[in-house]
Amino acid sequence: MSLQIAKLILYSRRGEVREVVFRPGALNILTGGSKTGKSAIIDIIDYCTGRSECNVADGVIRKYVGWYGLLFQLGDGQIFIARRNPDVGDRTNGDIYMDRGSNIETPSESALFKNTTVGAVEKFLGAAIGISENEHRPPTPTRDPLEANFRHALLLSFQDQNDIDSKQRLFHRQGEDFVSQAIKDTLPYFLGAVDEDRLFKQSQLDQAKRELRQLERQLRDADALDSSTFPRARALVDEAKQVGLIDERTVALTYEAVLAVLQRVVRDTGVRDNFMVGDGEDVLAGLRAERQGLRTELERVNAEIRSTRTFTSETSGYEREAKEQRARLSSVGLIKHGDHDSAHCPLCESQLPIPAPTVVQMQRSLQELSDQLEAVEAENPRLQLRLASLNREEADIEERLRENQQQIAARMRENEILRVQQDSFILQARTTGKITQYVETASTADTSSGLKSAIAASRIRVAALERELDAEAMKEKLDAFLNIIGRYMTQYSDDLELEHRGSQLRLDIRALTVVADTLDGPVPLFRMGSGENWVGYHVLAHLALHKWFRQKKRPVPGFIIFDQPSQAHYPPDRDAEGSIDGLSDEDQTAVLQLFKLAADAAAELAPELQIIIMDHADLKPEWFATAVIERWRKGEKLIPASWLQ
Repeated sequence: MSLQIAKLILYSRRGEVREVVFRPGALNILTGGSKTGKSAIIDIIDYCTGRSECNVADGVIRKYVGWYGLLFQLGDGQIFIARRNPDVGDRTNGDIYMDRGSNIETPSESALFKNTTVGAVEKFLGAAIGISENEHRPPTPTRDPLEANFRHALLLSFQDQNDIDSKQRLFHRQGEDFVSQAIKDTLPYFLGAVDEDRLFKQSQLDQAKRELRQLERQLRDADALDSSTFPRARALVDEAKQVGLIDERTVALTYEAVLAVLQRVVRDTGVRDNFMVGDGEDVLAGLRAERQGLRTELERVNAEIRSTRTFTSETSGYEREAKEQRARLSSVGLIKHGDHDSAHCPLCESQLPIPAPTVVQMQRSLQELSDQLEAVEAENPRLQLRLASLNREEADIEERLRENQQQIAARMRENEILRVQQDSFILQARTTGKITQYVETASTADTSSGLKSAIAASRIRVAALERELDAEAMKEKLDAFLNIIGRYMTQYSDDLELEHRGSQLRLDIRALTVVADTLDGPVPLFRMGSGENWVGYHVLAHLALHKWFRQKKRPVPGFIIFDQPSQAHYPPDRDAEGSIDGLSDEDQTAVLQLFKLAADAAAELAPELQIIIMDHADLKPEWFATAVIERWRKGEKLIPASWLQ
């Protein structure tokens, strides 16, 4: 299964959708004038698949697009990836959405959200195209090992307009820091010169070498034992006395006696190992956590005390005010009946300009006020009780805080003692390790012949694994593969009118260039003249590479994108109509041959390879018209005009 592009999707900041539909397994030509957005397609694909920065040029696309989207076809399944366009002034955005299915409908802009990470998308795409565990180990330790991933594979699928006519760079981003070396390190894996199980065999070799070194060390130690003066054994006894493993009064005069003392230390190690000296830090951390909790609780109680006192103060003020109001209303008792006319004074019967409240109303107000006062007076004792309870709780917490501080101080003193003990046990453990190794070596001294047999078998195993991982064997396989790719390049060159046509072509992955082997010697790409040659050799080299990738089912995306391959022949002033009629016969022939080569390669490798070409030229042959997916002229562009309104 090869990964190919089914759709490129743009979402405007208002939620509008623009789709560019591609045909998997075929030649796709997108023709149009300058400044229509063709060259942004590679940058959009690169950004959606995990590029750290969005390199889409500032302008209409960056201003009006909200999300970039890609729909990949992978066998019978599909993968949809959308990534948010960075805001103006930003270089990247981490919002990325991914969906998998058999037939994915283009989601609306409102359905897009961050549901994964850029790193997860890179790993998923790498696994989807079949990149297995791998590792390139440089011959010198000046560089770290490198694992080939999806981002490395994608470098082999792009040829933008700055790449395709370069005489210095054959691959995408080859001139950037570290990228050139990464291509050199990973290309043997992508070509298939590195076995898929090489990493597993490498780990087996590393383990076998460690075992061999251990056996050789045991043999050296066994041969170095001296039972006459035994200085190493006596030195170990002295060291054991210094760290407290052996009593200072112990005396051993013979080698057998010294060895017996050391063996006793090893036997006693098991008993000592059962005793662990704790560092006490867990207890101290628990006490500090308890102190923090008590402080938090004390703050809560203090806050409640302040709130209760404030409430009590406000209640007392209300009670005083209410009593004063009740005293004023008590004068209603001077009136003996409540059926008076509200237009006359109930005391002197004089005419009132404003009717007075009735006696019943005044009595009702007095009763309500009295009821409220009784409720307030009933609450006062409970408030006082609550305040007293809070004060007791505050005192209790403060007492617990004092006890906690004392415990922390005591634990810190104990921890210092424990640390001293810990250092002592570490010294004892180191000495015990030395003694154990010496005793084990001494016990195997009489079986050195067995060690020699084991070493011989281990060396045979290491040698066998080294032969399987032989760098020279890998180089021979790589050279054979490059020779076949060079033969493909030579065959493709027969269809183009290029300099050094008919010469044997080859791909030099050490210099990352194309070389023509002529009767006068090798001629690298940078020594070939004219833009027509540079473009032609770029196209045929990448077509040959992808033919090899597809034949060997290598884990490289099943598409190659060429941007402006006709630029060496096609003048910018002809962008309006795209016709090549006004060009010279030689230029017309060269453009036709270049596009026909791509069409024939796509037909030969269908449906495993998808070729996408963005160009100004719009040719007349029927095979060209059939391959055109969109024409961006007369106002038609990647960004619809309606988005700009």
